[in-house]
Amino acid sequence: MSILEWALKKAVGLGYMKWGLIFGLTNGVAVYSYYRENRNKYDLEAYQQSVTRYVSYQSGKVAETYIPKWLRNPLFSLFGYVYDVNYEDMLEPLENYENFQQFFTRKIKSRQFDKNANKLIVPADSKVLSFCEVKDDSPILVKNVHYKLGYFLTGQETFEMTPQILEDAKKRKNTKLYSVIFYLAPGDYHRYHLPSDFQLKSRSHIVGHLAPVKISYISSTPKVYETNERVALFGTYNFGLMSIVLVGATNVGSMTLNYDKEFQTNQKAQELFVYKHYDPTISLRKGDELGMFKLGSTVVMIFEAENVKWNIEEGQKCKWGDVFAEVS
Repeated sequence: MSILEWALKKAVGLGYMKWGLIFGLTNGVAVYSYYRENRNKYDLEAYQQSVTRYVSYQSGKVAETYIPKWLRNPLFSLFGYVYDVNYEDMLEPLENYENFQQFFTRKIKSRQFDKNANKLIVPADSKVLSFCEVKDDSPILVKNVHYKLGYFLTGQETFEMTPQILEDAKKRKNTKLYSVIFYLAPGDYHRYHLPSDFQLKSRSHIVGHLAPVKISYISSTPKVYETNERVALFGTYNFGLMSIVLVGATNVGSMTLNYDKEFQTNQKAQELFVYKHYDPTISLRKGDELGMFKLGSTVVMIFEAENVKWNIEEGQKCKWGDVFAEVS
């Protein structure tokens, strides 16, 4: 048993407040260490030795620690008060969740959504960080901050999405490409759903760091999206190309895919980049649950359309199933 594991287990026995203090200090060390890591060394060994990955892995273990039934209601209620959890859509009472992981990944009551093919729905309870047309390799991440699309999608720092490459990637003539980013806060429902019918053609899993993705951090720290662990799904929808990218974060290294039960993230990887092609393609339906973050993070969408009418604003809170764009 490592010193960190011993400390965390000991903390549980000492009570909630001391457990929270040690847990918070541990994450503080992770964030501090991230600043000091050599950001120019993007090889597999560097990522495997990343303290942010180690702490996130240990945090996952802590989140699975059994909580006595008498403590669950006050503990989850306090968390919900701090992070503005919506209790009205829960399927089960708080005392039924045996640990934080079950609470974070809770299922909720079914929701109605617009099934029209030209209406794209929000994939997760989240906040809109940005939405824009993709004209080059630098779409908007948040206000005054851009991310490198080629690096983000491929894991290759030198790969640039030139206007010509973007044009060649499109499936239709006279269309444009768009980017929209949804950020999940700790109190949000942590499962993600399909924004439209989707023909999944391939998937890439890019191993990386697990730095924070909250707005204050990504606004002041370069290349967070490009170097964090992420899963990119590539395919098409009714109006052309679509990519859905799930981005990990500190304490959120674990992402799941319902159509592939064997897929795992936040594990010791043998390769920096893992690509999988699906033949035949996998047909996924609008609104279906795609998977879950085992805490919270970010969903990035890149899609093609001739015309887009946005139904969102930057900073807006959304629920999965809300229409965020009408396309043609």
